[in-house]
Amino acid sequence: MDTLSPFSLCHDWKVQWYKYDRLHENAMNWVGKREEDMLIALAIVGVISSLQLKKIFLDGDKQRLKKLCATGKLTRHKLFKNQQEIPIFSLGPTGIAMIQERYPVVDWTCFSIPDLLQRLLFFQLVSRFKDENPKIRVLPSIPPFIGSVKRKDKTIHVLVQRGNEEDLIHTFKFYTPAERFILIKETLEHGKTLDEYLQKCKVRMTTDNQMSNHSFSEMFYLWKEGRWVPENIISEEQHSNIKNTSVI
Repeated sequence: MDTLSPFSLCHDWKVQWYKYDRLHENAMNWVGKREEDMLIALAIVGVISSLQLKKIFLDGDKQRLKKLCATGKLTRHKLFKNQQEIPIFSLGPTGIAMIQERYPVVDWTCFSIPDLLQRLLFFQLVSRFKDENPKIRVLPSIPPFIGSVKRKDKTIHVLVQRGNEEDLIHTFKFYTPAERFILIKETLEHGKTLDEYLQKCKVRMTTDNQMSNHSFSEMFYLWKEGRWVPENIISEEQHSNIKNTSVI
């Protein structure tokens, strides 16, 4: 049996939003491509955890994170899991002013707990992609996808199943996306009702546990003969015969 995921809805979750109104006009400058990518990603997705932010965009630089908050480029909020505080970050007023003419800024203050967990899981996947290939970018997608990841010359959309299974089933009853995408589920057993609607899609699936405890080459499943099969055990010949396969 899988250990309960850190991102499971079974935990007791609460969020405390902090409103920071001060716009620092003297800080409205772009400090390198990494910062630009960070602001774009947060405009698209909404929120990110402290650990994810430092790993993906800041190379672990805590001082840089403090400066980003002090100048209003980012705003720090509090997410609580079983009374444990988890710092999460959104764009601040300065960051919004810098990016809003280029990208629509998602309203994170309306996020439910499932919405928040979906975004954090999106960035967990981005973090794994960055481990495998540092030159990746977060780009917009369309609902129900959270966003997409640009890797080399390929764009991969990301769908997260967390408290939204009925909505996803309703969507996929009437919509078969042409885009290749990755589905993140809590476990193999979760969301089996949704699986039947994904058989014609170009989809790979991963779980919370696979992302946390397995190498990149062992993270993904493909749908084969009515079940999810680890991609790394599928032969090249079998792989080419799976209709919904797609290159990552």
